[in-house]
Amino acid sequence: MKFEKIISFFSNSKDLETTDMFYWWLIIAFAFLIMEMGHPGLFFFLSFFFGGLCAAAASCFTKSVIVQTISFFGSTIVALYILRHWGVFIAGKNRSHQHTNFYALKGKRALVTQDITGEQPGLVTIAGQVWAARVIHHDDRILIGDVVEVIDIRGAHVVVKKV
Repeated sequence: MKFEKIISFFSNSKDLETTDMFYWWLIIAFAFLIMEMGHPGLFFFLSFFFGGLCAAAASCFTKSVIVQTISFFGSTIVALYILRHWGVFIAGKNRSHQHTNFYALKGKRALVTQDITGEQPGLVTIAGQVWAARVIHHDDRILIGDVVEVIDIRGAHVVVKKV
């Protein structure tokens, strides 16, 4: 008897009909919004949030789950495209990179503190730091006190040429 009352309660309930998906799409949308909050900066889950909102709006106009699903994925793809280009513009990924660490040494001038030959690496001082250095051409010879320019970094050595 109690079991029949429980079944009749759920069968008479109009709150959660399977044809009315509005609230389900909102739940899905806000679940993706919460996931975006956990992974900020990606804009990936935010696109699915907008897709869920569009599918919820589509459920107000049609009862077709297929149309709602197409609306969800279609608007998600559009949102991915828009948010990616907006994010690249805001983040400034099109600007030139600033070199750091040893990559910033390229183009700097250095003072030779130990002779450098084609066969034997020497030492140079760049901004107060001592680096092992090799010459760019094997027949070059750079003496102590010469000023050189850093051309490249290979392993733990800087490759230099005489200025």
